[in-house]
Amino acid sequence: MFGIALAALVCGWGLGLDPFRLFAGNTLKLAGEFFAAAPTPALDYEKPVDGAEPFLLTVLTATLRTLRFALLAMTVAVPCGAVLALGATTSWWPDLRRHPWLGVALRALYLVARSWIAFARSIHELIWGLLFITAMGVSTDAAVIAVAIPYSGILAKIYSEMLEEHSRESRDALRAIGAGSFSAFVFGLVPRALPDLVSYTFYRLECGLRTAAVFGFVGIETIGYRIKLASDEFHYREIWTYLYVLFALVALIEWWGAAIRRRLKY
Repeated sequence: MFGIALAALVCGWGLGLDPFRLFAGNTLKLAGEFFAAAPTPALDYEKPVDGAEPFLLTVLTATLRTLRFALLAMTVAVPCGAVLALGATTSWWPDLRRHPWLGVALRALYLVARSWIAFARSIHELIWGLLFITAMGVSTDAAVIAVAIPYSGILAKIYSEMLEEHSRESRDALRAIGAGSFSAFVFGLVPRALPDLVSYTFYRLECGLRTAAVFGFVGIETIGYRIKLASDEFHYREIWTYLYVLFALVALIEWWGAAIRRRLKY
């Protein structure tokens, strides 16, 4: 703990952090107004505009866009991550002493998969987003690709580590009765790891929702975009409405993931 505290102080000093800035100017006044609006989220625009669609319809549209964004990014990232994880784990390899040339190919595959995983997840999705938005313009396509690339690397890393670290008793038992190495992996090891794999996948979906919201600040019309517009006008009650909806989405996904995990365990 002392080391962590010391590191925090040294890094804070190096970055020039000044806690007293929190009390400068009207910072506390604005923070107080923001949190005071929390118990009364908006059900209509704070400043109605003629011809604008109903506020709650705007909230619903932004929510569905955010959810579709996250789900679409995950439908690309999950299969890509699963394929990369297969290349980045040795759990399904046969006895390489009997297949020396196959061992060379598998080690090359392992190196390529691990290298791509490290590269994909070393660049944050927001940086990928800026690159693709610069190349393709502000579009959902660019943002989805930007999220899918690092997420596929992150999922592949976690998937491969879970498969490597899980008990191999069932796999070894299947091999002992004559099953092939890959069949033993699919039917002996993957089912044991599946609840953990599903759990992490749903966690990453929650991250996708938050990322979708953040991409709203660069022009993608998700909840984040609406939060930015409301923030520019200091409409704090509207902001809290969007924040509560985002919280409800995350809670719903957590409940959904927990229900699936329970079914997989029993």
